[in-house]
Amino acid sequence: MDMNLPYVIAETAYGFEGDKLFLMEQTTQVPDNIDAIKYHMLFNVDEYMEKRHSLYSSVKSWILDEEDWICVLKEAKKRHDVIILADDIATAHFCAAHPELVDGVEVHAACVNDKALFNEVINVAKEYHKKMFIGISGFEVQELFNINEYIKNSGLNDVIFMYGFQNFPTKIEEVRLSKIPLLREMLGRPIGYADHTGWNEEGKELLIYTAYALGANIQEIHFVPCEGEERTDFVTAVSAERIAKIAETLKKECEAIGKFDMRLNEGEKQYLNFRKVPVYRSDFGEGYSISEKDIKFIRIEKPSYQHVFSEEEEIIGRQLKKAVSANEEIMPGDFY
Repeated sequence: MDMNLPYVIAETAYGFEGDKLFLMEQTTQVPDNIDAIKYHMLFNVDEYMEKRHSLYSSVKSWILDEEDWICVLKEAKKRHDVIILADDIATAHFCAAHPELVDGVEVHAACVNDKALFNEVINVAKEYHKKMFIGISGFEVQELFNINEYIKNSGLNDVIFMYGFQNFPTKIEEVRLSKIPLLREMLGRPIGYADHTGWNEEGKELLIYTAYALGANIQEIHFVPCEGEERTDFVTAVSAERIAKIAETLKKECEAIGKFDMRLNEGEKQYLNFRKVPVYRSDFGEGYSISEKDIKFIRIEKPSYQHVFSEEEEIIGRQLKKAVSANEEIMPGDFY
């Protein structure tokens, strides 16, 4: 993962609702220009939520067995990186048992305070050299410092904090992308943006591109085979065509932003041809001492070299070593 380049994650969430065939279809439809697929994985629902929770029965019915997951992840690995969001300790153990199928592991912001789960995922990331993603939305500033310090003390270095929260969907005015560069500076970690705005939100793509421009090169976007079809988590998910277009636009945005380099590139150097250059106001003979009133600035077709701001100050008072003509470009070699 090059932190200067966009890295797009297609988030499948729980939209498959326990249907392995749907999840397989979802996996195979992720466009080739997407970098990774992220899966929510859970084996023990009782570790995840209390039996009286309104979603308990639904979530329990969504659980796939280990063999089903192996089948899906093998298919995903043919074209993409795989990121597993661990909702229970059994998932961390699955990742440890099948490290060849996993490139990154994640703990959801809702589960970070579960130290048992958090530590298991940290250990998997350390032992098998996997990237670790951590959801950081919904935490006060001091909590973020504490989480960051906890990670440092664990000895894990390859960590990415993911900013963005799900409010089914998240309102644009609640996103607050201005936090991204502040979080990068404050925590000293790469910050990714997990988009959870509505699938039909007019400004959705603009938010993603803006987040990238603000420093979040890792972009997580919910994906479904059929956009707008009512399923779990569908409210934020886009189609294959849209996510592919977003990824392509992010790459173009990356090219436009470029790597930090204060040297002029070839295009900028060519643009210098439009700059006014210093020329002689009249004809002058050899030995003539140039004054400020003898210089004027005009555009010429092809300047001979790169003129710089205030260079005429180095010319004033010097004597010509040859005769020059009006409107002739002033060159450093014209003087004694």
